[in-house]
Formats: sequence, C-alpha cells, structure tokens
Amino acid sequence: VPPGWTHAGRVVPGHPVQLTFALRQPDTGRLARLVDAVSDPRSPQYGKYLSLGQVQELVQPSPATLMAVLKWLQGHGVGSCSSVATLDFLECQMPASTAERLLPGAQFHRYVKGQRSVVRSPLPYTVPPELAEHVDFVGGLHRFPAERRVVSRAWDGKDAGRRQQRGGRAGFHLGVTPSILRQRYNMTGADVGLHPNNSQACAQFLEQYFHQADLAEFMQLFGSSFGHRSRVDRVVGRQGTGKAGLEASLDVEYIMSTGANVSTWVFSNAGRHESQEPFLAWLLLLSNMSSLPWVHSVSYGDDEDSLSRAYLQRVNTELMKAAARGLTILFASGDDGAGCRRVPGGNHTFRPNFPASSPYVTTVGGTSFKNP
Repeated sequence: VPPGWTHAGRVVPGHPVQLTFALRQPDTGRLARLVDAVSDPRSPQYGKYLSLGQVQELVQPSPATLMAVLKWLQGHGVGSCSSVATLDFLECQMPASTAERLLPGAQFHRYVKGQRSVVRSPLPYTVPPELAEHVDFVGGLHRFPAERRVVSRAWDGKDAGRRQQRGGRAGFHLGVTPSILRQRYNMTGADVGLHPNNSQACAQFLEQYFHQADLAEFMQLFGSSFGHRSRVDRVVGRQGTGKAGLEASLDVEYIMSTGANVSTWVFSNAGRHESQEPFLAWLLLLSNMSSLPWVHSVSYGDDEDSLSRAYLQRVNTELMKAAARGLTILFASGDDGAGCRRVPGGNHTFRPNFPASSPYVTTVGGTSFKNP
C-alpha cells in the first residue's frame, strides 16, 4: 500500500467491484514486426497504417480463450460484462464476495486519502491453472492512483519577501506563457495547424477537469499572437462540473497553444468507481474507437518497479496497437526524469516512470526555463 493511504476496513461482501480482464492475445510478435515496418521510412510498408478492424484481426483472442474465460466467469454467476472492439478486454461488475471466490487470495479493502477512496486487495490473487494461459492480468485489484506532484507557482508574496531580504530583485512574472514557449521553439504566428486532418488529444484522470470558459479566457489573455481555437471539439467521457483542476487546465491550454488551431479532444477518465483504474479505462477507449485524433498527450505515470511484468508487457502491446494505427502518443517523463529508488544501506538505483519508459511512446520532459 503506498504511503499516505489509510486502511478503512474490509468491504462488505455485497460491495460492487469492477474488474478488467486482459485476455491473452495470440501473436504479439507479428504485431511488433508490423509496427516496426509502418514506422520505418526504409520499409515499403512505411505509413501504411491499419484500421481498427485490421488490428482486431491481429490481436483478438482465440476462440478457445474466449470460451474458457466466459465459461469461468459464468460459472461464478458473473454476467455483467462488456468487451471492446478488439475483444481482448472484458470489464465485469460483481459483488466483492464473488470476486474473492473467482480470484482466490484476493481480499477487498477500502483505503482513503483525503477525499479520495479506493477499493483494492492488499494480497495477491491467483487464477485457476487452466485459465493461466488465457489471462494476462486482472485489473482493479492492486494498482493505486498515481501520485500527483505539487506544481510550483511562478511567484508568491512570501518568495518576493525572501528575495528582498537577500537583496535580490523581486518582480512579478507569469512564468512560462504560450508566447515564451513558442519563442523558445522558434515558432512564429504562422506556425499553426492548417490541414483539416490535423488532430490532437490529451487525457485527464482522477477527477481532473477543465472548463471551456477558462480555456476561452486563457486564449483571450495569451493567444493574441497566433491563430488558435478557444473550444475543445469533443470530450470523451464524463466531464465534472466542479472546480477545474490545475493540471487538467494546463494540459488543455498548452496543447492548444503549441498545437495551435488544431482540432482537440479531451479524454476524461474520472475513476469514479472505487475499484476502477482510470489509465486502463483510457487504454480500453483506444481499443474501442475506430476514429481517433492522431496525437495524444498524456501526463500520467507509475513507478516502473511497482508494476508486474505481465502488466508492463500488456500495456506495451496496447501501445503497439495504437502505433500500428498511426497514432503518436506522448507521455510525460516525470518531474525528476528517471528518479531515484533509495535503498537503505544499499546502492541506490534509477526509478523510471512507466509508460514513459515504453519503447512505443515518445517521452517528453526535462525542459526548464530560468526566469523567462
């Protein structure tokens, strides 16, 4: 259990849980070779991306896998399930007691942190030996929401006072605005999206939302030097009506300032269900939509060493599926780059973020401006 989460007891047997079953895909090696071919300018297949239907033909589980898993679930009375277009995920709802019988070893407990509450199993689960070859992993049991680091402010009154006491220059500035970013990357007012096929998206997690009115005001304040749009074209998922989140607002405002005048979508993955994993929910959306923006920017990550090998390999396969369709996915590298895993009395090791460490995404980060 990560630090900061408080145990609030075991849930009652009838408490509903939502589990995600990642079904074994038949030939991921073929998919990997195809991704290399469509991504290599020297290949005759370069740029010949696949449709969602063609990806489905590559990765959909065998009839034996589908039959074995469905028979297993139905044998425990689990009937409330939904799949995706590629047929390689099942999302199922069931009482906690049923999930514990289905996955021996699992015990569902509630954990709280501030206003947030999740239901997870602190103990490992098992699947019957005859199912092991058909299931990569089951989501909704172990992984806690990824921590968000505090975003430092460009200026505050206390900092100004300290600078004055040290004899330094204290002056208010707004930090890194869109015009500063565009200037640093040699972008002019003419560097905006003009092709009608241009499209981009960002993803929001864990009750992080943006507001269209805030975006319009931001563009009015900071977008006068370049052509831009002031509204998101489509929100996929449930958009909250409460206070806008700082990170969600920045993600939307800055992708629409650097990728200016480009059609933009927002994927909103709130994680409202206590056993839901929002990142998995986003991956399932990619596997279920035939038409998607070409570029996706995601500020999300877990410590790589906190994840199982089965989970890492399967997420890599999901990212390969996106690459085969011609999608570019950008992940934040994390505020500390690779980070550090401190070992008491031993040798410290690097601690990279995932999916930033995946070979099938473009990782972005490490840029800092001093007093722009």
